[in-house]
Amino acid sequence: MALPINIEELVNAKTIESSRIEFKKGWNPYNILRTVCAFSNDIDEIGGGYIIVGIEENDGQPILPPFGLEQKTLDTIQQEFFKLCQNDIKESVFPQIEITEFQGKWIIVIWVTTGDERPYSASNSPGKSSQKVVYVRHGSVTKEASRQQNKQLQELANINYYDSRINQKASISDLDLSTIQSYLQETGASLFEESTKIPFPELCVKMGIAKGPLENIKPINAGLLLFGKEPDKFFPGCKTNLVVFKDEDGSEIDYSLEFKGPVQLQIREILNFFKSNIIKKQTTKIAFEAEADTYDNYPFQALEEVIVNSLYHRSFEDPEPNQIRIFNVGERRRIEVSSFPGPLAPIDQDTLLQERVPPKNRNIKLGDSLKYLKLTEKFGSGIPTIRKAMRQNGSLEPQFITDKDKTHFMAVLNIHPDWIDEPQNTLDETAKGSLSNKEQLILEKLTNGISIKDLKKLLKKEISNSEINQIVFKLKEEKYISEKKISLFFGLYSVTIYNITPKGENMLKGSF
Repeated sequence: MALPINIEELVNAKTIESSRIEFKKGWNPYNILRTVCAFSNDIDEIGGGYIIVGIEENDGQPILPPFGLEQKTLDTIQQEFFKLCQNDIKESVFPQIEITEFQGKWIIVIWVTTGDERPYSASNSPGKSSQKVVYVRHGSVTKEASRQQNKQLQELANINYYDSRINQKASISDLDLSTIQSYLQETGASLFEESTKIPFPELCVKMGIAKGPLENIKPINAGLLLFGKEPDKFFPGCKTNLVVFKDEDGSEIDYSLEFKGPVQLQIREILNFFKSNIIKKQTTKIAFEAEADTYDNYPFQALEEVIVNSLYHRSFEDPEPNQIRIFNVGERRRIEVSSFPGPLAPIDQDTLLQERVPPKNRNIKLGDSLKYLKLTEKFGSGIPTIRKAMRQNGSLEPQFITDKDKTHFMAVLNIHPDWIDEPQNTLDETAKGSLSNKEQLILEKLTNGISIKDLKKLLKKEISNSEINQIVFKLKEEKYISEKKISLFFGLYSVTIYNITPKGENMLKGSF
C-alpha cells in the first residue's frame, strides 16, 4: 500500500517535523506499539506521526544508508502489526503502511493519524500479564501518561477538528481527480502511480481525505478544501477578496479581484498576482561607498507566509471570506491581510506582540498537506519567519492585530521606509534641462542633507507625499542629489540621508 507522501523527504524531515518521526532499526513490536498509541493520542495536537522501521537513528537523526529489513519477513511483520493494532490497543487503530525499497534496503513506513477516540492505551508487554497503558509523546520522547495528561486526553476526546470531520452534504463526486493527481505528482508520493489503477473511493480513503463504510464513503472537510471542485459551495469563507485603493484611507477603490478554488491553488494565484503586479526591487547607490543597497518594497517571503497563514489558520466554519487590502498611495503605503475569526486561545493581542507566538492549530490535516507542497514552514514558525524576512529586507516591523473578542486576525506589512516610487507623467515639469518650481523647492531643502521623512514634514503644505517620492526619484536619476545610508544606535536601524550634488547646485543656481 502506497502512502500520499514523498518517502525520501519524510526520512530527511524536509516536510514533517523531526519530532513526528520515529526511527526503528528493526521490528520490535511492543516498542513500536507504544509509539503508535502515543501518536494516536496526539497530546500536543500536531497531527500524529510516522514510524519508519528499518532505519537506525542517532539523536533523532537517521543513519543512512538504512539497516534494512529482510524481504522474506515483510509479510509476517505486516500481518503481526495489524493484529497488534486490533487486539493490543484500546480503542483499535488502523494506521496505513507502505513497504518500500529505500537506498537499496527494505523499510516499512507506518502513518499514524490523530485518533477519533482518545485516550488510547496499549499493551506494555506480550502475554496474559500485560497491562494497558496510556502513552503520550512530547518532542521525540514516548512515555507513559501522567494523571494530568490522562485528564488532558479525556478533554481532547471532545475535540473533533473541523477539517477532519466528514461532510455529510458532500459526496465523493465533489472531489476532483485531476487536482488529487497533480498534488500526488508534485509531492513525489508513490501513491501517484496507483492513482490511475485503483477505484476513486479507495484512492480518497488512502489519502485520508474520505471516511466511512464502503457503501457510503464521504469526503472530509480537508479533502473538499484541498481537492474540491467548488470548495466555496460548502465553505463560503474559502475565498479571498483583494482590493487595491487609490488613497490612504481606503475610500477610493482602484480595482478588486476575487480568488477561489482549492486552498493551495488560491494561495498560488494570489502570490502570482503579487509577483506580477506589486512586488518590486530597488537598488540604491550609497554615496562615497562602492556597494549598493538592494531591497524590495515588500519582501516576498514575508508576504508568502502571511497569505498562507491567513488560509491555513482561519476557521472555514466562518462564512466571511479573507480580505487583502493594498494601499498604494500616501505616506502609509501598506498591505493588510485579514482572516476570520481571530486566533485560538490562549493567543490574544498581548501574545501577538511577543517575538515568538505559541503555535495553536485549527486545521491539522490541511496544514500537513500545505507542508508537503512546501507552501508553509514547519509547525509554529510562521510569525518568526515573517519578522525575520522584514528585518532582513530593512523593512519596518510587521503588525499582528486582533480585537478583544477575537473576531478577526490582521497582518500588516508596511512598505520599505526608503522606497521611492518611479515617477509618473503627471509631474509639474518644465522642459528637460530646467527645474520645475517643486523640484527647485526640494533641491533647496537638500542643501544640508535630510531624510525623505523629514522632507515630507517640511513640505507637507506645499507638495504631496506621492509627488515628493516621484521628484526625489527623478532628481536622483539625473544625479542632482545623492544618498547615503547612516546606521544609528549601534547598527540597530538605519536612515537614508539625501544631499544635493555639485551638479544639483549648478542646476539650482541656473534656475534663479
